[in-house]
Amino acid sequence: MNIVIVWASNNPNKFWYKIISNLLSKWINIIPINPKETVIQGLKVYKDINEITQKFNIVNFVLKPKIVLNILKENKLLLKSKILWFQPWSSNLEIKDFLEKNNFKKIILDSCIMIENIKDL
Repeated sequence: MNIVIVWASNNPNKFWYKIISNLLSKWINIIPINPKETVIQGLKVYKDINEITQKFNIVNFVLKPKIVLNILKENKLLLKSKILWFQPWSSNLEIKDFLEKNNFKKIILDSCIMIENIKDL
């Protein structure tokens, strides 16, 4: 299982950094996305989701809904077959409407990826 973390961070005080640390401690493969970083916690960082060369199953959004919506719109075809996981602060009604209108089926809303059992997905 490979999980993309959108807008990962190198700052240990940020929640994004803590999510990566938590998932790595569970032996989960992480693919970080951040246009301003090159390496996070020893992992190669991609600037954009379209640059990823390996397969991935889940995309975890850990950023403001306005940015999330733009990413969804720009990458609709790529993301349609993935499990889209939204941290509690990363979605809103506009995102929910977009997902519904565009027939996204694999969605986890308002749930922290660190506390759920993702091995069953």
